[in-house]
Amino acid sequence: MQNTHSTAVQELDVAIVGAGPAGACTAIGLRHSGLRVGVFDKAKFPRDKICGDALSIKVTEAMKMLSPELTEKFEKFSKKLCTTAVKIVSPSYDCLELVFKPKKHFSGSALGYVSRRIDFDNFLVEQFCGAPNISFYENTPVEAVEQHREYVELHAGKRIFRAKMVVAADGAHSLVAKRLANFKLDEHHYSAAVRAYIKGIADPRPENYVEFYLLKELRPGYLWIFPLPNGIANVGLGVLSAVLHRKRINLREKLIEILSSHPQLAARFRHATIIDGVKGFGLPLGSKRMNISGERFLLTGDAASLIDPLTGEGIGEAMLSGAFAAEHIRKCFDAQNFSAEFNKQYDKAVYNRLSPSFRLHYVLQKIAATPFLVNLLVRKVGRSEFLKDTVASMVENFELRKKLSQPSFYLRLLFE
Repeated sequence: MQNTHSTAVQELDVAIVGAGPAGACTAIGLRHSGLRVGVFDKAKFPRDKICGDALSIKVTEAMKMLSPELTEKFEKFSKKLCTTAVKIVSPSYDCLELVFKPKKHFSGSALGYVSRRIDFDNFLVEQFCGAPNISFYENTPVEAVEQHREYVELHAGKRIFRAKMVVAADGAHSLVAKRLANFKLDEHHYSAAVRAYIKGIADPRPENYVEFYLLKELRPGYLWIFPLPNGIANVGLGVLSAVLHRKRINLREKLIEILSSHPQLAARFRHATIIDGVKGFGLPLGSKRMNISGERFLLTGDAASLIDPLTGEGIGEAMLSGAFAAEHIRKCFDAQNFSAEFNKQYDKAVYNRLSPSFRLHYVLQKIAATPFLVNLLVRKVGRSEFLKDTVASMVENFELRKKLSQPSFYLRLLFE
């Protein structure tokens, strides 16, 4: 423990631990607040983040909450990153290809995006850097967090900071969440994943075309291929941690095995090259509701376990939580109330937006673990233009998507 009497203490209104999408969006939302904000990150930007690199339409939703100007900047940044088509291969190797049409299947200019995190995260950081009320402490890991009655104390880079509010945006293994919220890993609501950047894949799809392979031996889970510019793809594999431990699977070895043996992948990857190795990461899922706030703190993004339990996508969810955090922090300072009770409003705002899809997708996660139903869905939909159109519309239409959780939907498919 450092001696507070011999080290100068810096006062902040808000300390944001982590400058990924959740932390960056919190900072962006506080640019014009007049509050003294410190953003801490252990890395120097631009930095890479091990991830699938997929961005859902929640990303643009969060940007609209934060600033119309930000949305316009992202449109320019993402011009060549849009996703407009998807290929899904079932455990029985049936194939479903969906081409999404703007205004018919979704309301925005793009269904989603694929961007390397080294580029996307840096884009977000650039949006708050230079704001007069925000100090960005790169290469400054937060090593200790202590809660006091009037402030939260952070020890970072041999310095001490005191903040009236702290935002945990420090990822799946959040120090802040462990120290202040007593978070513990639950392997039934946690997925493990690996990804590699691979070049030289034969028969590549267009750059706006993403692929998902549902595997009988890893369920619920899937292998993905997300194309990136310059002939490179983000290729990865994710599965529930409980399944992984029960079956004693080495995911890195499993990814290589599948790419070399899957009937629809082996030939395509025979002469492909992995760039910079196969790397792993963890995904704390939103299938279990948590307390994501307390006395003088808010948890955001992966630190709050806000990853979609079906798709494993968490960037849009992280950004939304950051936008909600910024909005709530303004209320805290207006009311001069930083209590756990007052901060429950933040939990309510986040879960009102995300819980409906989390609950539905947790049910669909269970369905995805049943090969018969997945095979039936992919096979039947793949043969019907009407059903393709219906499923394509489900991506944005939540009420329509609910049909996927109803037994009657699959009974009707049997007789299609």
